[in-house]
Amino acid sequence: KYPDVALVLDTVSSFSGVKIDMDALGIDVMLTGAQKALALPPGFSLFSVSEKAFDRAEKIPNRGFYFDFIEFKKQQAEWMTPSTPSIAHMHALQSKLEEIFEEGLDARFARHARTNALVHKWVHQAGFEFFAEEGFRSKTLTCVKNNKGIDVPELARKLREKHHLVIDPGYGKIRGKTFRLSNMGDETEATVAHLLSCLDDVL
Repeated sequence: KYPDVALVLDTVSSFSGVKIDMDALGIDVMLTGAQKALALPPGFSLFSVSEKAFDRAEKIPNRGFYFDFIEFKKQQAEWMTPSTPSIAHMHALQSKLEEIFEEGLDARFARHARTNALVHKWVHQAGFEFFAEEGFRSKTLTCVKNNKGIDVPELARKLREKHHLVIDPGYGKIRGKTFRLSNMGDETEATVAHLLSCLDDVL
């Protein structure tokens, strides 16, 4: 419908947790990070670029440095990178990809769906609400609306000190008004159930 518009998608918290068919969805640039659903240490990013995006980039004389996809493509053809890479991250990614394909992509996506459903069930049972409307909720992370007016930083503190678990108490304008519960990466039904049980204990 809009052939001149490039679709750039942020998949930082969803990549490897849900199926993303880049070609079928017409995605031109897909960006993600290592520290979310890939469950790796932070410190590097990954991206995938369509031929349409490459063609468009070639027509831009000043592409900058970090997002110069033409330079990345040129370096990749020679098994190189534009700058000094983090070799440790590359080995960690290789190991993680082996784990992912050993589990199987469909099984991994299904696991994220099941653990997400556990969190959603807990939200209802605990009397909380969702910050995001139906149809806009992540399958790897749940933003819980603090409709009960609890002390969210205190909840996070108790959870950390008593059970050695960390949750995000919100940030910016919604700090204290929300808290986020992750089921991404290597989390299983057992680990998510444990987190929810510990939340019940400190509420």
